[in-house]
Amino acid sequence: MRGARLGALLTALVFVLGMEMARFHFGSLGWYQRDTLGVGALDLIPLAIAPFLAGILLPALSRLITLRYTLGVGVVLLAGARIANQVVDDPAVDHWTSGLAVAAFVGLLPLLLSLGREALVGGVLMGITLDSAMKGLGSSLDLAYRPGAAPLAATIAVCVAVGFLMVTVPIPGRAGPRWAPAITLIGLGPYLFVQYLVLQSPGWVSELTTAPAGLVMIGITALNLLGIWLARQYGGLRSMVALAAVLVTLPAVFADGSSAVFSVLVLLGIPAAGILWAGMVPDTPGTAVTPAAVTLTAGAVLFLIIGFAYYLPLDMDLGFTQAQARIAGALMLLGFGLAAAAAHRLLPPDSVPVGIPVLTSMALVLPLVGLLGAGSLPAARETGPVRYMSYNLHQAFGTSGEMDVEAIAQVILDSGATVVGLQEVARGGLLNANTDLIHLLGDRLGWEHVVFFGTTDPVWGNAILSRYPLGEVDRQLLPKVGTPYQRGYLAAPVATPEGEVLFISTHLQHINDPDANEEDPEADLYPVHHEQLAVIIEEWGGRQPAVLVGDLNAEPGWRQVEELLEAGWVDAWAEAGSGDGFTSGAADPQHRIDYVFHTPDLTTVEVAVVEAQASDHFAVIADLTGE
Repeated sequence: MRGARLGALLTALVFVLGMEMARFHFGSLGWYQRDTLGVGALDLIPLAIAPFLAGILLPALSRLITLRYTLGVGVVLLAGARIANQVVDDPAVDHWTSGLAVAAFVGLLPLLLSLGREALVGGVLMGITLDSAMKGLGSSLDLAYRPGAAPLAATIAVCVAVGFLMVTVPIPGRAGPRWAPAITLIGLGPYLFVQYLVLQSPGWVSELTTAPAGLVMIGITALNLLGIWLARQYGGLRSMVALAAVLVTLPAVFADGSSAVFSVLVLLGIPAAGILWAGMVPDTPGTAVTPAAVTLTAGAVLFLIIGFAYYLPLDMDLGFTQAQARIAGALMLLGFGLAAAAAHRLLPPDSVPVGIPVLTSMALVLPLVGLLGAGSLPAARETGPVRYMSYNLHQAFGTSGEMDVEAIAQVILDSGATVVGLQEVARGGLLNANTDLIHLLGDRLGWEHVVFFGTTDPVWGNAILSRYPLGEVDRQLLPKVGTPYQRGYLAAPVATPEGEVLFISTHLQHINDPDANEEDPEADLYPVHHEQLAVIIEEWGGRQPAVLVGDLNAEPGWRQVEELLEAGWVDAWAEAGSGDGFTSGAADPQHRIDYVFHTPDLTTVEVAVVEAQASDHFAVIADLTGE
């Protein structure tokens, strides 16, 4: 039993390191390889898959040297790459070290299954619990994105613990499932996809349930702990595994629907995932690791493929939508779960160790501790002009391709703005390591009035941050007009020192037809922008005073901008700005597409661009007064 517990704990810590690097690798592909280096979306696929496929090399090595030595090689590669990723501040090094860590992680999984079925069952479930608890400690921000001595010390401590366990755990010899039962291990892919896109995403769960993010992080951890106990009790019952497969699938299917329905489904789905995973891992009566190596590698690759399928429809027409890709991934998981329920023998009642998970109950308080802390805010103006800001965050990925939430917070803090409209804000997602920017920025800045509207999916869209109280929030989707992105706006009355002002934050479509856009971007985008702006103008209805901010993806003089001016809006930069006012892209600004508009009863006192590399856009700020 001691060996089973140590094997499960070793697997859990390997899982924590591996999944953090898998999330980092996914984001690095999008924000460093694609946006910074300019690699095409389809060209990213081989770069993405290569580390996952390379994982098969580690089990192959076990045919030449002992299992313990092979485990040692994998642990050294994983821990070394993880520490290098934490220490080195270079996006290229970070990208390739995350890829190396992913390869080691995928290769270690079948070797850890040789330690016994309970090592992979209990280890993965404990790993998910610890992983989510550690994200809660950082208010959803992974250690890999947090600089400083404390995150580095935590990373080294986990790596040292993995090394100690690797040399301590009893090695019974090579073992693994036979080919037919091993097939359900491919279900690892859709299992991780559903878990990390929806169930373990605090921002997604918070947005759909409307519960506070801190409470959600505590709840996810508690439900994961319950799932470990349920796996021990019911993971070998075919009927319970089949029921669990359904319960885990449903939250992902209805992940953009009714708040009440999703709240119930996620409360059932997170703990049910423990039973489902226990049912999907087969017994290990054989002496070969090849079946597990092939199927677990295939599962890891499938996780990546489903993830790509979820995001690629935003870049190209593939004949399906994001929602359809998400539902397809969930249905794949249902199929593997039902297959496991029909095929596997019962799990021995004590084969999922519960002593170690009980120690992780301390994780329930971790989400209450924020490592970033609240910022030191300048006093908000009680009289005179109000400073408004429009800022496209690019999901907090700067021009270097690295995510730096602290840099974004500092831009907002240093600007002195008191009412801020944000675009490209993420509350989760595979591309930004499930980071909840709204929760992080609210905590970091100490702002009490923060609202968000997910448009393309529930965790990507626009936001308003305000030092002053907000009234009833209006959230509206904009016409897609055949484009892949679902855009929208949100508006709220702000109780400023000069009186109530309607504040609107929006983000219009950036491209329609790539070829037409390259030749004539105004002609390409005008039909889309015309319909999108018509909705905003109609809902605004001429109300004064009002401020409209956002990334319009249109330059001064374009027809869509002229339509706003004709409707009664005033361009703050045209009124009081000096210079070109370029905001996009931040590495070499060439375009003014980010605006602060206001109604004629307000006057621009000052307007400026905030030059910072924290995003691919500069922020624009304007001091407006009604006096």
